[in-house]
Amino acid sequence: LHVFIFVLAVFHVTYSVIIMALSRLKMRTWKKWETETASLEYQFANDPARFRFTHQTSFVKRHLGLSSTPGVRWVVAFFRQFFRSVTKVDYLTLRAGFINAHLSHNSKFDFHKYIKRSMEDDFKVVVGISLPLWCVAILTLFHDIDGIGTLTWISFIPLVILLCVGTKLEM
Repeated sequence: LHVFIFVLAVFHVTYSVIIMALSRLKMRTWKKWETETASLEYQFANDPARFRFTHQTSFVKRHLGLSSTPGVRWVVAFFRQFFRSVTKVDYLTLRAGFINAHLSHNSKFDFHKYIKRSMEDDFKVVVGISLPLWCVAILTLFHDIDGIGTLTWISFIPLVILLCVGTKLEM
């Protein structure tokens, strides 16, 4: 049991460091996009007073993509989660939507700083191991009866949940 706890702790710390490093690397490109929003050219091109049909935006065109058939869109969303996570159009659309919903239109809001602060706050919750999680891990070890292979099949449940959540977020 002490070997299991040690290995679990080492992998947990390694996983946490890798996730934090990858997220900071990804957010570097977002910083460039945020500085671009301060230019007059961007502000003129994205003036909220200008009328634009929602279905004509590149954000909607990208996410509707290949088909309007629900089954095909779900399959496309499943595979899209493995490639480009957040594109420039996605970031700028999310930024504009957040500012429109929560702030005035002429606000000089640093959305990148807000996202970074939110990520750091959420990181503790997402990566943390709670007492109930430890109890479930210990009970799973004690209830592994010879021949059932509980540890083998139960290890795929988080993977399936992760893939389903990723697909839903892409949709």
